[in-house]
Amino acid sequence: MAESLAGQLKREREETRALLADGYAQDHIDQDELERRLDLAETAATVEELRVLTSELRPMETALVPVRASTPEYIPVTLGALERAGAWQVSPRTKLRVLFGSAEIDLREAVLPDGDIEIEVKLVFANLELIVPPGWQIDNRCGAVLGSIEQDPSSPVRGPRRVLRLTGRVVFSSLSVYERKPGEGAFGAWRRRRGEHKALAGRPAKALRRGDP
Repeated sequence: MAESLAGQLKREREETRALLADGYAQDHIDQDELERRLDLAETAATVEELRVLTSELRPMETALVPVRASTPEYIPVTLGALERAGAWQVSPRTKLRVLFGSAEIDLREAVLPDGDIEIEVKLVFANLELIVPPGWQIDNRCGAVLGSIEQDPSSPVRGPRRVLRLTGRVVFSSLSVYERKPGEGAFGAWRRRRGEHKALAGRPAKALRRGDP
């Protein structure tokens, strides 16, 4: 069944917001221009009006190639909030765009693919929290522009680790990566890691008496 006009406009409007966010994050447009085009996107009545707003921001068309099995999942968040938790299906590659919003991605009980997981983020005036189970290796390659990136230390684990690779840009935003067991808070995670490190060093997980080496 053919897509309705309302459906086409909704889909095109979401794509326009994401393209404008990308354009701002990559310094193709400034903040005033971003706000002006976002206002126009909300009042546009046709697909053509929306496409004009991103004409120079769209990637150039190339020859069609077969779609690879590793085509990334695209998750846009604009002026809203997103939460993914529980037994949700994780793609090997994900592109997450958050513009003037927030997102929480919880991988502790998620259905995971084989091999490494890659998440490319573009955060603009946004907040992203990533929660991973203990023992993962976080390969964080994100850059920040007037933003902050925080990451919990990893628990000591012998043997191979599952790898989560983070790439992208954090612009006027914050990115936090937490290591937690299900139901575990920040203090509980700190106390657990402290005990694990002491056990690995061959010492009991209790306070040393004064004078102990």
